[in-house]
Amino acid sequence: MAGQEPPSTPPEPPTAPPGVNPVPSLEGLFPRPHPSSETLFKLGAAAIVLGPFLGVPAIVLGRLVLGEITRSEGRYTGEVRARLGVGLGWAGTQVYTLGLLYAMGATSEPVALVVLGAGVMAGLAIAIGASAAWAPLPFATAARASRQAPWVIYPAVAGLLGVGFAGFLTKQSADERARLEALAACEQARRGANEALEAGSFDRARSHLQEARRACVEGAALQEVARAEADVDAREREATQRRAEEEAARKERERAEEERERAEEARRRTERELKAAARFKDVAPVIARHVQVASARVTQRRWEDAKAALSQAEHALDEFRGTDVQRSERCAALLAHVVQLRPDVDAGLEQLRQRREDEERRRRELREAAEEKQRQMREAAEERRQQMREAAEERREASLRVQCCDGTLSPSCLCGRSSYRGCCSHHGGVCGCED
Repeated sequence: MAGQEPPSTPPEPPTAPPGVNPVPSLEGLFPRPHPSSETLFKLGAAAIVLGPFLGVPAIVLGRLVLGEITRSEGRYTGEVRARLGVGLGWAGTQVYTLGLLYAMGATSEPVALVVLGAGVMAGLAIAIGASAAWAPLPFATAARASRQAPWVIYPAVAGLLGVGFAGFLTKQSADERARLEALAACEQARRGANEALEAGSFDRARSHLQEARRACVEGAALQEVARAEADVDAREREATQRRAEEEAARKERERAEEERERAEEARRRTERELKAAARFKDVAPVIARHVQVASARVTQRRWEDAKAALSQAEHALDEFRGTDVQRSERCAALLAHVVQLRPDVDAGLEQLRQRREDEERRRRELREAAEEKQRQMREAAEERRQQMREAAEERREASLRVQCCDGTLSPSCLCGRSSYRGCCSHHGGVCGCED
């Protein structure tokens, strides 16, 4: 068949010249393991973990090692371990590649469809190349490769089909899950916007609607979001207008209340003025009499009485401070008279206080002088009594007889003598006075 490589033939052994017996080779009698078979097996085993990074070198090295073992005419062994290493290299490479294709297909639907299409095309090519004689050369080549290495081709085709289909399903499932999550987030954002709108929080409602616009992917939901945004704007305008109207009504009520209070205050002030005028008409004669009494007492220099009368007049006039009565002619005249009398009364009270302080000081000085005189008289009397007691004691001591040392009393000597010569001369001398 065209494109098929000629089968490799082992080299012909050298022919010996006629009449000479060839010497047999010892290597053919004692075969040994191929030096790279163990390395090939280790590379294949490591390719299970590291994938094509060691799987491709294992496959390339395996082709070389298997070719050398085939051409060695029995000198090398280890074909089983070499083929196992190649198989492990293919398996690691396929598993790693299929895993990478699955990861890519699970994140991108076109990649999953491309991988699935590649598996379908490879399977169709193998089937057509194996069953139809008119199959094109690539299909026949694929069928021949599948017959030569079925343990590589068929798992690869099945892996492409499975990985593409699984990646497509995974991507569809992820998209559906994302769509459902987006729908849930959209519904939650719309619900939050409705709740915020019912509560009158327009900024929070707009924030929820922005989240809904990002989360909603369906056209109907986006239209609902747009209508909700327009509803928020309309309600906010209505609320703003309502607040403005309420604020205007509140200000109008406050202004009416202020006017009512001012009118009430004016009415009360008018009533107070009328009452104050009537009251002043009644008490004005009394106030004038108090002022006259205070003026008379000032003339008489009776300052305390003047102060009492003037205080009564001032107290009566204080009732009309801040009223129109205070500005009347009669009240102003009374106030002026009170103001005129106050300095004289205060000065007279100050003089009276000073005079009383002087009198009190003089009385205190006289009282202190009398007390000092009485104290001196008591001291003089006490001194005379002390002198009299001392004189009586001296007289009593002078009338006592002298006591002799033998216990007898002298019949003629008294204790008041200045000299006791001759006293108790026969009785042992003078030892004291009698008790």
